[in-house]
Amino acid sequence: MVFCVEVLGWGITAVLGAKLLHNVWHFVYAVYLANALGHNVIANMKHYGPWAVVTGATDGIGKAYARQLAALGLNIVLISRSPSKLQQVSDEIKRESKTTQIKTVAVDFTNGDSIYSTLRKELFQISREIGILVNNVGMKLPTCNVADVPSGEQFADIINCNIMSMARLTNLLLPAMRKQKRGLIINIGSVAGTGFAPMRATYGASKAFVDKFSCDLAAECRSDGIVVQSILPGYVATKLPGLSGKSSFDVPTAEAYVLASINSIGVETRTAAHWFHKILLYWTEVLYFFAPNIVQRLTIKFIGRKGTMTVTDNSNSS
Repeated sequence: MVFCVEVLGWGITAVLGAKLLHNVWHFVYAVYLANALGHNVIANMKHYGPWAVVTGATDGIGKAYARQLAALGLNIVLISRSPSKLQQVSDEIKRESKTTQIKTVAVDFTNGDSIYSTLRKELFQISREIGILVNNVGMKLPTCNVADVPSGEQFADIINCNIMSMARLTNLLLPAMRKQKRGLIINIGSVAGTGFAPMRATYGASKAFVDKFSCDLAAECRSDGIVVQSILPGYVATKLPGLSGKSSFDVPTAEAYVLASINSIGVETRTAAHWFHKILLYWTEVLYFFAPNIVQRLTIKFIGRKGTMTVTDNSNSS
């Protein structure tokens, strides 16, 4: 009996050790080796098609995607709710990438179904040339108990903005990608969607939907030559309320984060991209599996101390 227990213990230790070594190797490969070995597709992004669509494109992660994709030679459709900000970002990209064509579409994703006929009309002429879709737009509710959310309408807003925008735009553009047998869909989720997110329950649940939708869609589309990525950032330095806007080793700039994300295309379909965020995601999921009750209590205490009643737009942090 004792011998059997010892064998079982050694077996479990061996399995866990092998899993740890695999994770360490994958981390080193994805962060450092894949780009050096040319295993990603950053040098050939136009293979997917000449146009990229980016939602939430006027700030943070969305703006960084638009700028970097333009620098790689793609034409960009910028979608956001502010016409003045769209024009400002369009002018900025044209100064940086003089040959890039820019199209802007001003819509508010919290308006629900009414905006998608507009988007269909605006994108119709170039729909067969759109090879990349970046579903970045998103919003947060106040960091508080669900019962204390100031307005019930905000639940509909976050579902329309974080969930429906991604599902509807994917549904709109995916048929043409399937006909072309190529395409890239990048969905911006959050590490908050991979574990507990008390005091941010609706936000965390919406980002869990993004992750689940992306992983299942990736399996559906693989045979059609379409790549689907689930991107799971932690905190990213932005000018949003409640964040300092200062970068550090664990809080990268939006530009640094997106560069890491683009470098992961062709290497990973589900990733936190930035090296520190990858470590954060790994340990979040490990602790969530082995000690969920402890993690839940600690998360409530941590978020409760840092809580704020600010609603923010555009998905640039966890």
